Amino acid sequence: MTDSDGSTQWEVVTATAYDRGNPAAGAEETTVARGGEHEARRVYADTTAEAGERGYEYVRLRCEGRDVESWPQQTGWTV
Repeated sequence: MTDSDGSTQWEVVTATAYDRGNPAAGAEETTVARGGEHEARRVYADTTAEAGERGYEYVRLRCEGRDVESWPQQTGWTV
């Protein structure tokens, strides 16, 4: 995904659970910002800072459809 000037397209995506009591029900994604890397990283930082308060399941920073960063970060722990 590139802009009309040929630059790479970045986006910030948030997700809100359809049913907080049932994680298997999935989540609705919303694109918060789309543009260049600098702006997307700024918006990502601002969005993750308030993600818990807003009840987001996750926040993702994507470049050309690939996840580059994600909140909350994966810990590697399993239960």
